Amino acid sequence: MERFGGNPDELSSFYVVSNFRTDLARMVGRGRAALFIVGELGWPWKVAVLFRAVPTAILDRMYDVVARNRYRLFGRFDRCLIPPPEYRRRFIDRGLP
Repeated sequence: MERFGGNPDELSSFYVVSNFRTDLARMVGRGRAALFIVGELGWPWKVAVLFRAVPTAILDRMYDVVARNRYRLFGRFDRCLIPPPEYRRRFIDRGLP
């Protein structure tokens, strides 16, 4: 986060760092981050990459609407899923207070 001008102690949204192991690394947030993830999922989700032509401000508004209504759209779980060990290193873990 700091490498891209963000503060890791103030995570207020959803971020993705694409090409993080290269000199072409870049951080995207909210709508663009969601499109990046969806584009990596394959068919039929890959169709959503057509939204890349939409301006970021509009994508972020769409992201905010889905984020506000996510429990109604996708349901709510009593517990968070714990990623398998091979994926845990991909997450920022601040631990419990």
